[in-house]
Amino acid sequence: MTVSKVLGHDDTSGFDFVKRTLKNNVTSAINFDRLQKDPIKGYIIFEFLKCEEGQTVTPYTSHPNRYWNKNASKFLSLWRARQDFNATLYLVNYAEENTKFEDQVLLIEVIDMDENGITSEHQTKHTMKSFSKWFITVNNRCLKSKEDLAYEIYNNKSIDELGKITLRKGKHQRETIEKIYNTDFGYLEWHSCSNYEYSKAVMCYLQKRKHINEQDKGI
Repeated sequence: MTVSKVLGHDDTSGFDFVKRTLKNNVTSAINFDRLQKDPIKGYIIFEFLKCEEGQTVTPYTSHPNRYWNKNASKFLSLWRARQDFNATLYLVNYAEENTKFEDQVLLIEVIDMDENGITSEHQTKHTMKSFSKWFITVNNRCLKSKEDLAYEIYNNKSIDELGKITLRKGKHQRETIEKIYNTDFGYLEWHSCSNYEYSKAVMCYLQKRKHINEQDKGI
């Protein structure tokens, strides 16, 4: 079961702390509005671009290329992150609730950019209702349980790293997974199917060990 929480107010304490720490130095970082991993598309980066009520542009007509000279470093940094994560980059133009253009949402999927601006993109004009429906679908597809997240993290570790993990509880507490594998294989099989601590680490270890054994046998 996936357990998460509904969004509340943004926590600005981290931003305030960094500002206080850097003093008057220029920051080298950018803040993602959202970074999430989609089981279909991989990592997705969202950047939300608010159109102020007093501006002459609307969410449908505003575009980063129009103010590129003012914010080029931000968008180039987003694009570099997109490349590093092999991600999808979405820019979302929107207006605040209870303003004239609150029902306009422009979704821009950036396909390519260079130092002078976005050079290739896919645009979708949404109403607030249609964007919300699309966004909820994407969000829900990305939800993961703690167990699924743990499995993915452990699956990226080598068999040696997994083997060195020490169980903290139970029959074999203070023993490594590798040692238990050599002395009590049946216990590890049982543990991997339980909900106990490190069960996903044990599962990944057994899967990797099985793969190695099959390779050794030429299966």
